[in-house]
Parts: sequence; structure tokens; C-alpha cells
Amino acid sequence: MRTDKIASVPLQRALESVIQNHSGKWLRFIVGILRNEADAEDVLQEAVRRVLTRNRSFPSEEQVRMYLGRAIGNTALEMYNSRKRERRRKMPIHESILLYDDTSGPDTFMEEKEENHRKDKMLKLLAKGLKQLPEKQEEAIRMTILESDGLSIRNVGMIHSIPYSTLRHRHKKGLERMRSFLERSLANK
Repeated sequence: MRTDKIASVPLQRALESVIQNHSGKWLRFIVGILRNEADAEDVLQEAVRRVLTRNRSFPSEEQVRMYLGRAIGNTALEMYNSRKRERRRKMPIHESILLYDDTSGPDTFMEEKEENHRKDKMLKLLAKGLKQLPEKQEEAIRMTILESDGLSIRNVGMIHSIPYSTLRHRHKKGLERMRSFLERSLANK
């Protein structure tokens, strides 16, 4: 059994370093939850106060950063929930029933941000796949899907003076190639 102690880093010095390196990122995170910069600064100060009050020892600066990050997240959610309860308490009952949207919150914000990130990645992947198609198939996909304004393949073909069967064939082959490109790209990730 090992009895030697793990050397710990001085908490205040580690906190100073961690805050200098990460405070901007944490403030943006908290503002995303609370939608208020002054409250975000209060949350950051409160989280640091809590960490200093507990006066735990940590073997590395990285563990101090992780511990402070959790404290910041918990403090931000506590403030968000207390403000939410306060708004609900002050709101007349008939308005709270009709107007209060219980679906918006920090979780919704984070989910929306993640969903937007996924959409951006997928759009970039689709654009890359479209560029890899042969010229006629790319043109068919653009005309029938991206620029069709809801028109059928037959009507798009008539507008561009392309026979229906030719446009449909190019459209179909282009979609098949796009599908296989997307499957390969997503399988590699």
C-alpha cells in the first residue's frame, strides 16, 4: 500500500492562473445561460468564492480548472432557476398560465447551439458532396431540388428545355452518388 502523499498545487495560485486563461470562455458560457453580463460576472465570482471556501487540495492545475468549471455551471444553473422562480412568483396567475414558456432554458440554449452546429457541419458536407458530382448531375440536382421553387422535375425540364427523362435520370444518379458520398463520409467519422 502506497502511503506517500500526492503533491498538491497551491489553490490560490492555481485559481489565478486558471481564471486568467479561461475566464472569457466561462463568461460567454454563463451569458448564454443567463442572458446578462453582470449576472455572469456575479456567478463567476460566487463560484470562485465557493471553491476558495471549500479549500480543497488538488494534485494539478487541470483538476482545479475542472472543479471550478463544475462550480461555475452549478452556480449559473442555480441563479437561472432562482430568477425563473422569482419571475414566476411575481407574474400574475393568468399571465403565468398563458405566457410562461417553460421549454426555454439553459438546456434548450445548449441543445439549439448543438443542433445549429450539426446543421452547419451537414450543410458543409452536402456542399462538398455536390461539388464532387459530374457537372450534368450537379446541374440537375441544383435545378430540381435547390432552385426548383417546388416545381416538379417535368416542369423544371420544360423551363430549361431539357427532356424529362434526361433530367430525371441525371437527378436520380446525382442523388445516388450524393447518398453514397454522405454514407462514406459519415462512416469515417
